[in-house]
Amino acid sequence: MTSLYFTSKAWRQIEQAVRRKPSLETGGVLMGYPLNDEEWLVTYASGPGPKAVHQPNSIMFDDQHLSNLVKRQSRRRPWKYIGDWHSHTIKRLAPSKGDRQTIWTKASQSKYMSPAPFMLIVGLDKRNQLQARAYTLADKLYPVKNLKLVDRQFLLQRGEKSP
Repeated sequence: MTSLYFTSKAWRQIEQAVRRKPSLETGGVLMGYPLNDEEWLVTYASGPGPKAVHQPNSIMFDDQHLSNLVKRQSRRRPWKYIGDWHSHTIKRLAPSKGDRQTIWTKASQSKYMSPAPFMLIVGLDKRNQLQARAYTLADKLYPVKNLKLVDRQFLLQRGEKSP
């Protein structure tokens, strides 16, 4: 079963971006690394870039900015692009037709270098709490059953260096 873990810093980056513009979609790239074949750690979540276009039901990323960011971060740290995240302003956290097209397109782009990227969709619930659902692309889009916020102790117990 595929698991997607988030450092508190990465989760905070997502939550702050969503709360800044709760009535408009926002998002960015997810960077991190595999812990093994089935478990991935998200260590960094970007914003959409300065030229992004935010709408109530869509977000158009600043792709040039994000491509450059992925290259810079990959050179500095042992992180790589592992997918995208974006918010929905509606309560439904399922991928739209546009979301599905985007993940298939990105999987085939060499600048992102991920044949099986993750898609994280987040949104605020009725209690104003951040909720999330994730999907991974293989031959089709599969839900990720295990999403978890992890702390430094979790990583140390697994023999990982703190990001």
